Amino acid sequence: MVIFIEKEDFTNCIKQYERLIITICLSFTKNYFDAEDLAQQTFLSAYQNYENFDGSNLKAWLTTIAANKCKDYIKSKARTTISLSEEEYEGLVDKGDSPEETVVKKNTMERIQSVCNKLKEPYRTVAISYFCKDIKLSHLAKKTGKNIKTLETQLYRSKKLLKDLWKEEFM
Repeated sequence: MVIFIEKEDFTNCIKQYERLIITICLSFTKNYFDAEDLAQQTFLSAYQNYENFDGSNLKAWLTTIAANKCKDYIKSKARTTISLSEEEYEGLVDKGDSPEETVVKKNTMERIQSVCNKLKEPYRTVAISYFCKDIKLSHLAKKTGKNIKTLETQLYRSKKLLKDLWKEEFM
């Protein structure tokens, strides 16, 4: 006896055989996420080729499609893995800041800039140059023509003022 299923009933078939198809795909791939993808491809292929189904055994038809999808996947170049030597692997190590660290640093620098801008001259210029622009006092002395000892004193005083402002702002 041949039973034909309407395409509208296909959703019910998916629900009925979903676990079976994922289990078959998982037995081939040993990876749940790949198995899910292949199960989805199986049902999509079955839906697209529904007119080729003879109606005799839906379960056998779906499991055959799943097995063939899995075999194709295992043979595919997309699945092949490339082994790296330890030297190559170390070359891939990310030595940069994590996104969280980048955001924290940016936020901190904005706060420092904000507090430095509240200082009065000459402390503002020294603090911004030193803390925000990362300019060394020796370079600042050459650039401004000021004595290095004067700049050191101004930096020392600006640190004290910044400490107090920081407490007021953020504590």
